[in-house]
Amino acid sequence: MVSVMSELLQFSSEDAATQIDPLGLEPIPDDTRQRFLRFKLAEEDRTLLPLQDITEVLQLATVEILPIPDISDSILGVCNWRGEILWLTDLNALVGNSPLWHQVPLLDQPVVIVVQSTKKTIGLVVQQVDDVELIEPKSIHQQTDLYSSALAPYVTGYLADHKGTVLNAIAIIEQFF
Repeated sequence: MVSVMSELLQFSSEDAATQIDPLGLEPIPDDTRQRFLRFKLAEEDRTLLPLQDITEVLQLATVEILPIPDISDSILGVCNWRGEILWLTDLNALVGNSPLWHQVPLLDQPVVIVVQSTKKTIGLVVQQVDDVELIEPKSIHQQTDLYSSALAPYVTGYLADHKGTVLNAIAIIEQFF
């Protein structure tokens, strides 16, 4: 009786080790996708920034922007952000496109994407923010020589099938500091 019992216990433990889940469930694979903010740049809504580099997205009234004279055309000015001075750059102008203020209709309330690296912060002014997408980092092609000389230094890569250009927020910040 003892030997039969030990055989049953041995069989059931071996069987349990090789047995497939009765519900047919397998372990959920790790999700390696990253979040990216999709926004409109130069009349195209196929531009993305890694969400990990974005501190905040806000909408400003143009009267809240204090212009700074005799500075780069891509710098719109500064604004008050959380009690601090936030430099604002027109991302369209920075990458060699027509500045936002030259487009029709004029923007009354531009969108500011606040990006931050270590202790450096800048506001990227864009026309419109669309949504957040989950993207597999492996799907980002690293080729950057497809872009204009003004845009190329800020490009991380692109998504196939014209699904978007991924910008490097750190490279944009480093341009100003």
